Amino acid sequence: MHRKLLTSRRGGATVLIAGSLFMLAGAATVAVDLGSVYLARRQLQGIADATALAAAQGGRTAAERLVSQSGVNGVALSRLESGAYVADSTVAVENRFQAGVTGGATRVEVQRRAPLFFGRLLVGRDGVDLAARAVAARSDAAAFSLGTGLASLSGGVPNMLLSNLAGTELNLSVMDYNGLVSANLDLLRIADALKVRTGRDGDAYGALFDQQIPLSVLLSAMADTVAGSPAATTLLTLANRIPGRTVRLSDIVDLGPMRNATSGAGQPNILLDAFSLLRMVLSPPSGTAVPMDLHVGVPGLTSTRLMLVTGEGQSRSPLISVTSKKDVVLRTAQTRIYLESTVASVLAGIASVRIPLYVELAAAEARLSDITCGDNGGVTLAVTPSVGSAALADVDVNALTNFSTPANPRAALLAQTLGTRITAYTNIALGGAHAQTVFFSPSEISAQQAKTVSTQDLTQGIAASLTSKTQVQVSVLGITVSNSPLSPLVGALLGTTAPLLDGVLNSVTATLGVRVGTAEVRVHQRRCGIASIVA
Repeated sequence: MHRKLLTSRRGGATVLIAGSLFMLAGAATVAVDLGSVYLARRQLQGIADATALAAAQGGRTAAERLVSQSGVNGVALSRLESGAYVADSTVAVENRFQAGVTGGATRVEVQRRAPLFFGRLLVGRDGVDLAARAVAARSDAAAFSLGTGLASLSGGVPNMLLSNLAGTELNLSVMDYNGLVSANLDLLRIADALKVRTGRDGDAYGALFDQQIPLSVLLSAMADTVAGSPAATTLLTLANRIPGRTVRLSDIVDLGPMRNATSGAGQPNILLDAFSLLRMVLSPPSGTAVPMDLHVGVPGLTSTRLMLVTGEGQSRSPLISVTSKKDVVLRTAQTRIYLESTVASVLAGIASVRIPLYVELAAAEARLSDITCGDNGGVTLAVTPSVGSAALADVDVNALTNFSTPANPRAALLAQTLGTRITAYTNIALGGAHAQTVFFSPSEISAQQAKTVSTQDLTQGIAASLTSKTQVQVSVLGITVSNSPLSPLVGALLGTTAPLLDGVLNSVTATLGVRVGTAEVRVHQRRCGIASIVA
């Protein structure tokens, strides 16, 4: 009998199953405790994040109040430190917080004991001590624009120019324009919306900005950040109208130290109005000529032809630059404008007079230099208006696209008939290359007040300045005629036509973002003490 029991194989499976059930039960109890501890840790991290935000806004009192009102038993604020946070990708995350340094950042640590239900039978403990840390930093931000000083977009030169740059009729109304100007966009929020729309969630901002992105997708992402606003409706409408064009944002925006970031947490706010960004993405590529005929009914002008060329500006500097000091720079592109108009003549034997104007502008610049909070604070911009030159002259049109080659302005042929030639030439320089400080108070920001920074070299319009200094020369059969009666008549015609030409030039340059010889800036918003989790 005993020998049979020793050699019998019956019941072996039962023994294995019994042992397995014991191990499964043990594993299940451990899983319950591990899940409980994991959830407790997640919950504690959420409390740590909220506590850090509260501490950054209201100090220790606010942090302790939040912990006590969290609804979780046993949570205690174990450490709170004030300091500064350096958002530098080259520094390890744990070393970016600098305690004891003034900088608007706060690091907190909270603790609690998570109970064990079954694990105490295995490890002999009734709980596990948990700790969670978080760093929150306060930052100040401002939204500002450079040169959006249009009075109207409905019809006329501005709407025509933007439509020509877009490649389709935009039909922007004054209401559309006002909605775009009043909508403040955060560039990194646009980038996050682009990640979702393009399926590139894991990309760093720099890699995303290096991609060719369909313009319709970019405009839709811009609309995502201001959903429900009039600007969102306008942007979505434009996204459906503009044909298949792409844009590389790195040609427009230099992210500087934020290129390697994958999240906006801890990064400076880059705020600007929707119209400024729209104008930037519609601008033609560097060195591209945009010839167009202005089919605009300007009383007094028979016809007008415009050629527009944009360049790199300051050594291939993008239109938006973020520096290591976390300030933001807006620039307009270097620009060449050739405006050729004809005006009906009252001179005997001369049907019309041709008036060619050539304007070459360097990049205008507005830099966010300081934000101070409080009732007596405000936003300070350092503004450098556009500088360059203007001429009443003929130029080498084929050379306009090469900014390294001078346009070679020379005496302009205004009219000729029966052996008589009327020519004129003037060339003036626009100065004022140094930045000027412009301060906006809270009341000025609230009123959306615009301020104009001028080169102070011109007391009147560019065309008026040119024509007032123009020397008209009349020659008959190749011989210059001194004191010709045609000279003062042509000069008077130029003087009466100059305001019309100034209106066209102002509309063109304002649409591009800067007026001739001036820069108009506006601060749309000041936000102080914005707390965000950075680590």
